[in-house]
Amino acid sequence: MYPDDWQVRLTTGVVSAICIGAALIVVGFERFWPLMLSLVVAIIVGNVLGRLVCRLLFRSSSGAPPEKEKMDEKK
Repeated sequence: MYPDDWQVRLTTGVVSAICIGAALIVVGFERFWPLMLSLVVAIIVGNVLGRLVCRLLFRSSSGAPPEKEKMDEKK
């Protein structure tokens, strides 16, 4: 795990938790297999949406070069 990776992990975790909560509310606890299937789908959707939200929240400013180019200049 990289030290600057906390933003991606935090947003994917939060969005995945929200998706799991929504799946629990929609499906309910009565049926086992639909619940398990909805949890797996919620985790996958949460990871995809979490990365998208992370890119939208923590993007670099418009005038600054991307992070990759900054690291190449230091070497």
